[in-house]
Amino acid sequence: MRELDPLDRKIFGLLAENGRMSNLEVAAHVGVSEKTVRQRIRRLIERDGMRVVATMDLAAPPSRLIVLVRVESGRRFVVADRLAAMPQVDEVHLTTGAYELIVLASFESDSDALEFYVRHIEQGPGIAESLSTHVVETITRSTATRPDHFAQFDEQASTVGSMSELLDLACDVATASLGADRVHVATGNIRPADSALSPSPSAMRWRGLSSRYVEEIRIKGQAEGVILPNIVKHNQHVFVADAQTDPLFQSVTDLVLSEGFHSWMGMPVCSDDTRRGTLCLYWNNIITYREDLVLQAQELADTLGKHLTRYSPESPDASPAPA
Repeated sequence: MRELDPLDRKIFGLLAENGRMSNLEVAAHVGVSEKTVRQRIRRLIERDGMRVVATMDLAAPPSRLIVLVRVESGRRFVVADRLAAMPQVDEVHLTTGAYELIVLASFESDSDALEFYVRHIEQGPGIAESLSTHVVETITRSTATRPDHFAQFDEQASTVGSMSELLDLACDVATASLGADRVHVATGNIRPADSALSPSPSAMRWRGLSSRYVEEIRIKGQAEGVILPNIVKHNQHVFVADAQTDPLFQSVTDLVLSEGFHSWMGMPVCSDDTRRGTLCLYWNNIITYREDLVLQAQELADTLGKHLTRYSPESPDASPAPA
């Protein structure tokens, strides 16, 4: 057995006195995050043979990622071992089929998840190709039946006569049903080089944001490729607890401060595997990541994407976008 460092000794001592102490309680006693305690306990058990009787912490981590990895020839085990050694990675599975590895990882925030994916997967040695997706909820038999939160929005969206009316309706529903203080919905291309988006004409609607902020974010996004292109490129939501301090918003911190919001979440709006725009939610205060909030925002984005198909060029019912 290796010699334990001071933090491991503190954790071991607390669990030796009370094996039913939760990870959160241990974290409060030793002055580190719950995630650090969870990782340390796992290492003490798997590597050092510690055995305890403790309360299981069933709370899901704030951000979970599943990554399918295709590796270069002969690099399967090297890549698997490298990823498995990272503290963010919970499990690495060797698989058959198109992708050799499935990686499950947990993070304190979506920003951390995105940074991990770009740095260690996209730019990782030995990795030829990858696909990633966020876990927003785990479905079990007890949760398989759920209410439709946006049935009324779906019904109303079917009757609107223009894209502008549809986007206005989505803004109203987002602020009323998701508790967002501000909202921005955009369709079409986010930047000129973004050929992966639907070719439909772009349109925007927002609530609670200044016109100056919307215009400057649009210009900066085209020039610098900030935030929204990341959502579009990876086709995933991004949640930021405090945009005033988060590195993802570093290039637009002045705009965020002048606008005065804190928490932010961006969602791709898709239909039939085609991206048709983005849905962005803003909160004036700092809120915590919640799976139910992400799930409902995704449901709203999916419903909106379904109705946006009526205004795409290939739709027989398409009408010109508002000026």
